Amino acid sequence: MVTHSTYIAQDRCLRCGGFMVPEEIREVNQLGWRCVMCGEHIDPLILEHRRQMATPEGARQLIAKREKAKLN
Repeated sequence: MVTHSTYIAQDRCLRCGGFMVPEEIREVNQLGWRCVMCGEHIDPLILEHRRQMATPEGARQLIAKREKAKLN
């Protein structure tokens, strides 16, 4: 499991190995991380969704929310 604090400690992208730089997310006034090589973007919401997707029940719940959102 990757946590936000783990990403702060790492300066390398898990996708490509590129350098991660802090990036302000103004809409929610939070700090995220962006890879200068591939553009991978990590923020607390993305990390939470990845954590939930790691369990079968969490994955089912996220997929159900996505399907419900499509109906709107």
